[in-house]
Amino acid sequence: ALNRLFVQEHGWFVNGLQASNGTWSEEAPTDAVGGRVDDRARRLLEGPLAAEGFDLRELALFAAAIENAIHGETASVVRDIYQMLGKSIEDALLSFNETASVIDAYMASYILGANPADMTQEELMSAIEELHPTWEETQLFLREVQREVLHQHEDSVSFDRVAAVADDAAARFGQWQSGECMTIKAQLVQMEDKPGSGRVRLGDFYHGALHGGKWQFSETAEYLRQLGSLDETDASAPRVIIPNYINSPSNCLASSSFYAVCCIDSCGELLQRLERSIGNSHASHHEIIAAVKSLPPPSSATPGDDWKLSDGLVRRLEEVATFHGGAFVPLYGRLFAQWLHHAYPRECPYPHLSGTTQPRRPDDYELQTEQEATASEEEMMQHMGEARARRSEDSDDNNPEDGLCSSMWTMQEELVLPQAHPRPKRMKASTLRSTFRIIAMVGAVSSLMLALQIVLRPAWIAQKEGDDVRCHSV
Repeated sequence: ALNRLFVQEHGWFVNGLQASNGTWSEEAPTDAVGGRVDDRARRLLEGPLAAEGFDLRELALFAAAIENAIHGETASVVRDIYQMLGKSIEDALLSFNETASVIDAYMASYILGANPADMTQEELMSAIEELHPTWEETQLFLREVQREVLHQHEDSVSFDRVAAVADDAAARFGQWQSGECMTIKAQLVQMEDKPGSGRVRLGDFYHGALHGGKWQFSETAEYLRQLGSLDETDASAPRVIIPNYINSPSNCLASSSFYAVCCIDSCGELLQRLERSIGNSHASHHEIIAAVKSLPPPSSATPGDDWKLSDGLVRRLEEVATFHGGAFVPLYGRLFAQWLHHAYPRECPYPHLSGTTQPRRPDDYELQTEQEATASEEEMMQHMGEARARRSEDSDDNNPEDGLCSSMWTMQEELVLPQAHPRPKRMKASTLRSTFRIIAMVGAVSSLMLALQIVLRPAWIAQKEGDDVRCHSV
């Protein structure tokens, strides 16, 4: 729930709030606050709250704790930049242009993942201009943020006001840079092996890197496999899965010690619309089909056509309902995510089984595996040759049901919550308040509760109706 909140609000993928190594069981709540809590709070977060879960207020308090920790980190980085520039935090009042220099340096370190305390201003700015092709556009974005935060072009800007600009820039950067992700997606769609498949032959993917100016399409096959971005149902013709690739850590553009800024999952908005329409955490396949009719058609649909679910998709949804006893389909399970992927092959990622993938940033992958994340020109050329040979053998038949019949469709379920059950007696509210006061600024809770109510409304409705849902997993 918190993962979706931060992604939708800021494009932040907060450490500890996503599945690690394809499974949720390895994550601890304290990972999300970088371990910056005292022993008492840590025992509570890793003990009773981890076992019993959070109610809405506790979840909002924890979200506030994460945001508060992130704000503290931003201020710390800005302090390092002041020191780098020889400015006094207590006494210096900066002009608009001097503030711009600080904010540029902050964003450069943010995008590069660099420590400004270890670099000069010249080194930092030279690196960002060389390594980030859209730096000039980023600077225009930063000036817009600066003008909005500093009303009427303030020309005597205190440290706190500079830090406020940096905070706002970081909060808005994820949404702003999503345009770059849409550009990458459009480039991949142009290379689809079959219209609407949501897949690109690996050889065509590399052709874009070597001959199409798409320098980012250069990950090795093994790294793509670890990212969960490779469809190898036909081992002789591996294909890149567009939404899995777009949403992978290889496309993260900025980071802090708490989170990374990655491409925003467009499937999340579709799921949120379904939740609002259905109003529950589960539904019959008839209710889901009716709700899907109100969604925008997938980008793979023919423009102008009256798009509707294919007979194959309807049958597969019925199979999922049958798997769960015939009455309903859980919206937060792997099988429904798999069904959404086939309904929206360009928008919704394919959900691999837990433990079969290990998504990591390229530098982490190289450090942990001692293998290159970037393919050599020789490797790319080899796959390009294989793709040309295979294309000449393939028929032109484009059956939209192909994906539903492939071995990637598996009736193996995994649920975020394996079993719903009555909640045990809570600890004293005073204990919770005192603990979270240590790690959160409670003033931020009300706005976070409103946002969380929007994200979690179906789950709260289901719980209020009696916690009578039982989940089945294999």
